[in-house]
Amino acid sequence: MMTNRNILCLSSTEWGGNYIKATVELMKELSTQNKLLFVNSPYTMKDLYDGIRGRKQVELARAFGLKSRIDTIILPNGGTVHLFTPPPSITINFLPPGFIYQTLLRFNGWNLRVTASRALRKLKMNDRLINFVAFNQGMGVTTGRRFGEHTLIYHCYDEIRGAHPWLQKHGIALEERFMKMADGVIVTSKGLYEAKKDHCRVCYVVKNAVNIDLFSKGFHTEIEQKKVVGYVGTIDERLDYDLLVNLADKMPDTQFVFVGRVTTDFNEEKELSECPNVTLTGAKLPDELPGYLKTFSAGIIPFVKSDFTKGIYPMKINEYLAAGLPVISTDFSNLDDFEGIIQITGDKHEFLQHLQTELATDTPERREGRLAVAKQNTWTVRAGELSDAIEKIEAGL
Repeated sequence: MMTNRNILCLSSTEWGGNYIKATVELMKELSTQNKLLFVNSPYTMKDLYDGIRGRKQVELARAFGLKSRIDTIILPNGGTVHLFTPPPSITINFLPPGFIYQTLLRFNGWNLRVTASRALRKLKMNDRLINFVAFNQGMGVTTGRRFGEHTLIYHCYDEIRGAHPWLQKHGIALEERFMKMADGVIVTSKGLYEAKKDHCRVCYVVKNAVNIDLFSKGFHTEIEQKKVVGYVGTIDERLDYDLLVNLADKMPDTQFVFVGRVTTDFNEEKELSECPNVTLTGAKLPDELPGYLKTFSAGIIPFVKSDFTKGIYPMKINEYLAAGLPVISTDFSNLDDFEGIIQITGDKHEFLQHLQTELATDTPERREGRLAVAKQNTWTVRAGELSDAIEKIEAGL
């Protein structure tokens, strides 16, 4: 793994929150041997309004520069992370493409660039700097090559085409521009690799992984008589609700538990939530998830097939396996890595049959085998792969 490098991470999310983020997990690993400035996604005007009204936790003093924008934390693994809160940004995604949008985008980029540059100088991090832009196409285009960085990397962990309309509106064009600017693109799945490789200088795959220390806490070898089928993740338009309602209807004695935030705005989940054997728990913090996994008899990944989902390598596969659970998934993406380990099907009736078979034939030995697979797919392993990819990009390979 690379050592003694300076890394600037421009993220599209915040460091914390109630779900696990690939970029954050990778940066945690790299922070043990490198110097890291992690730039949280800027607060919007709506965030500030909600913070002032007490509806949302917002670090107002840091956002307005009344307190140091840098918060240094020491991680349990010994890594040191300098978290940076940039100035608030102007909300512009609702605007149509054109002069006003481009002007305000450049202003947002300038505002972030000026303050982040000061932080880099204060921390003495300008030497051989790696600018790691994590799915933040707008800031990549407006700030890339402006920090005097040695290397500019685009970390792409989702497909913009087929994503939320507000993201596609400007994101597709910005991503195409930024991929041409970057020294290299790092993606999280084979589907994303196929979609991006012809639009950039060089592209490498570094797949998602699992926090094995956390999720193995959900491991258990007891095969319970009462069956609980679980899903961990966001309840949104990616899910095949027809398939899920069919499962709940055909398996009335099985409890189905969905752990995650509900973000659907078209109420497709309503029919599912009305099934008597279905429970939606809402969002839970990562540390709470092993407790749920310990009650599960199997884990499911019921995604629809679409342009968006074909680029997904779901973290939940390895999280389920770390808990020793049988995994049944739709064939939404290239999951060849897990052939023979999980059940993959494109048919709702086969999905039902596979689930019933896995529940009936599970054993403690098979659970131990699944845990062994998950141990090969940790964030430590992936950080090593990421480091190798960056070094190859820098070497022009």
